[in-house]
Amino acid sequence: MRAARPGDGPALVRTTRALAEHHGSLDGFAVTAVDFERDLFCDSPIIGALIAEDNGDVAGSVVWHRSYSTNRGHEIMYLEDIVVLPEHRRKGVARALMQATARLAIARGYSKIFWMVVDWNEGGKKLYQSLGADIDPEHRLCTIDGDALKALAA
Repeated sequence: MRAARPGDGPALVRTTRALAEHHGSLDGFAVTAVDFERDLFCDSPIIGALIAEDNGDVAGSVVWHRSYSTNRGHEIMYLEDIVVLPEHRRKGVARALMQATARLAIARGYSKIFWMVVDWNEGGKKLYQSLGADIDPEHRLCTIDGDALKALAA
């Protein structure tokens, strides 16, 4: 496990694209290596990333961003994506990524990490529960974008 460094944009595109493909959401996939490089390595980044390697190959990644808890009154971490490439699954990479993310959260003073998991991802849910995560079945992710966002803003 290591923190993303300049030049990792293509690796992050590869891993996040694999996740989008796995979730059937490639039609909304638009991030580029330049986007990651710009947003990770600017003066005040709000995102961060960890890279997992297996024998020198990129095996997976975590992309997270800062968030704020009004209940807690301080910053927390939102785990946007955790992905392990198919050829590296069942090797403990996801667990190691989550452990590295937890260490990073504690080092930054974040008392909470939160993320979403799709209903059909039984393997992910089992892993997260084995790590001590609570999965709240009541909350669902809501999004608004594109024409709907523009219409709402009008």
